Amino acid sequence: MNLNQLRAFYTVIKTGSFSGAAEELCVTEPAVFIQVRSLERQLGFTLLDKFGKELRPTEAGKVLYDYGEKIFTLVEEATKAVQELQDLKKGSLRLGVTQALAQYLMPVLISAFQDRYPRIAVYMDGGSSRSLVEGILQLRYELSVVARVPYPEKITFIPYTRDDILLVVSPHHSLAQRKTVSFEELAREPVILTGAQSAVKFSIWKEFEQRNLHPAAIIEAGNLDFIKQLVEKGKGYSFLASVCVREEIKQGALSSVPLENGGFSMEIDIIHLKGKTLSPAAATFLHFMQEHRDSTSLGKLTDEITKKTFTP
Repeated sequence: MNLNQLRAFYTVIKTGSFSGAAEELCVTEPAVFIQVRSLERQLGFTLLDKFGKELRPTEAGKVLYDYGEKIFTLVEEATKAVQELQDLKKGSLRLGVTQALAQYLMPVLISAFQDRYPRIAVYMDGGSSRSLVEGILQLRYELSVVARVPYPEKITFIPYTRDDILLVVSPHHSLAQRKTVSFEELAREPVILTGAQSAVKFSIWKEFEQRNLHPAAIIEAGNLDFIKQLVEKGKGYSFLASVCVREEIKQGALSSVPLENGGFSMEIDIIHLKGKTLSPAAATFLHFMQEHRDSTSLGKLTDEITKKTFTP
């Protein structure tokens, strides 16, 4: 069924005349007449009876008018819903974020975002960088914020910030008093690592493998607080993003020891599926993140957002 023909017929009934319909639809009266007659021919029914100057729908016309009313009400609702998305009066975003960022960056970032866009719902899932890349490819997330790993060709990445990876131990650990520590020395101590698919573990393992080294013992855990507790108890050392441990280092619960050949850092990116049109909510969140970025330090970025968000 041609919706233009249906709208012409519907408007004739609603206004009571061909001239009224023509005025509302901004077309000529003959154009409305032709549309209605074409609809009648297509359906094989007469839809309008004329009594003097009065137009009345036939039985078939009454049935069609009722359906037309439902159809065009839905069309208006659909148009309004799309417009509200565009105007950011509503919308939702499914976001993937690594555990460290979910714990230390996102609370302040999303709080600031929702202060500006209170009607956009943000649904956030945590995971390792590699699992979040898979989530983008499988359309589970529109955007993800990850530590940089090798990306497939279908991924678009936008550099966002960076963070130092620190070697952390208990203040009572034998390594805590050293000025520097080599990977050869670390290989003789138990290491506590983040999950198998994490970017930090990928980077650390690469360093050991390049030196043909294998740590004496490995504990692997997905929970950052659990890892920090084990390190505090002297059960081994770990490599963690500085933003995760700066409070513990400041309070003396953990110590950071420099590496002999210099430290290393991780790049943090915003990623999405290449060629996919982002929803208005996702595009707005991406723009908001780009407004709030510091390419040199995740810690400085977090402090700056916190200051802007919570300072009266």
